[in-house]
Amino acid sequence: MNRITAGQLCAMGLIGEAFVIFCTEGTVSCVTAAGYSIGSGILFAAAVPLAEFYRRGGKLCRTVQVLLLLMLIVWGGMLFSMQWKTSRTIYIPYENTGEIAGKLLVSGLIGLVCLYISSSGIKALGRAAVIAAAVGTLCLLAAAAGALKSHEWERLSCGREVSLGGEVLRGLKASGGIAAFAVLLGMQRRGYIRSTAAFFSAKAALSAAILLSALLVTGGIMQLTDFPVVTAAQLSQPFPSQRIDALFLIVFTVYAVFAIAVQTAAASYLMQEIFPGFRRFRNLTAISLMIAAAAAITML
Repeated sequence: MNRITAGQLCAMGLIGEAFVIFCTEGTVSCVTAAGYSIGSGILFAAAVPLAEFYRRGGKLCRTVQVLLLLMLIVWGGMLFSMQWKTSRTIYIPYENTGEIAGKLLVSGLIGLVCLYISSSGIKALGRAAVIAAAVGTLCLLAAAAGALKSHEWERLSCGREVSLGGEVLRGLKASGGIAAFAVLLGMQRRGYIRSTAAFFSAKAALSAAILLSALLVTGGIMQLTDFPVVTAAQLSQPFPSQRIDALFLIVFTVYAVFAIAVQTAAASYLMQEIFPGFRRFRNLTAISLMIAAAAAITML
């Protein structure tokens, strides 16, 4: 079995978490940031027994593997759906081909890239994810610096219209990548609990940093934007001469590809475990099922 390091595990997981936060819809507040962080703590508490199970040499039974595979397919479909919705705001053009055909075209292109990346193996995917995570971190730090430099702290409204419990649930619903984490965690050699603690700590910090930065930038126009994080990236101006719209578009696209590729690689691994005779076209099957799930989710 391919083995990955703790750094590769965290990079692959956090790229997916960041992409989901990029696609956050609706109003956000400091309560949202707190809810997402608390949700990460809840998920950490739930993941510790799994880490201990792996540490003792445990192996997931077939029933659990099937459930995780279904979760990966559905969450992969959700990621495609998020990409479709958010692409309208960041101007990934497909209008000239028609909405449905355009979605399928963009999804097909992303699927081809994901297919190539995931086919290279989980170790290669992990190494590439570390580089992508580092580049994305620089972009997020630049955007955060612009938010801290140019905007008023009074915009950190806690928002009476939202409850902490509701925002915790919202954070948990945005954490579908936990299935991929559960699969990838078993691919480590050691340090399961440390990796789990590092991942969920970084997840909580990442969520709070992105949401609070977006709130600083868009707090005054929160009711006018559908995607506050995307709007914040478009309005942020950390440097005197330019904004970072183009850089954010690149990071968004790369993170979309990597987030879906991680789901694909984890699903492919489980398919091999569940169906040992299924040796060819596992990645293609996973990608196709995710696109089908995305189409079904969109029609609901």
